[in-house]
Amino acid sequence: METKLIVTLVCNLIAALVLARVIHQLHGVDLLRGLKIGAGVGLGFCATALTMTYVWQSPPRRLWAIDTGYHIVGCIIMGAILSVWR
Repeated sequence: METKLIVTLVCNLIAALVLARVIHQLHGVDLLRGLKIGAGVGLGFCATALTMTYVWQSPPRRLWAIDTGYHIVGCIIMGAILSVWR
């Protein structure tokens, strides 16, 4: 159990670092723009990657919706936090 939590933490930190770098490259990002960037990253990278995996694994659609929604919301929250963090 501890290994899974540590791996999840490390993966989330890497995602936050990459998103922070993207936001840093776009000078003058406000909260609304941070939300949009987070949504774009969530939809463009997380949702598409999960969808490709789920197409081949064929789990229930409800599980896909829960997992994809979790990652999209997480990216939106990361984008909001990183956009206002100075």
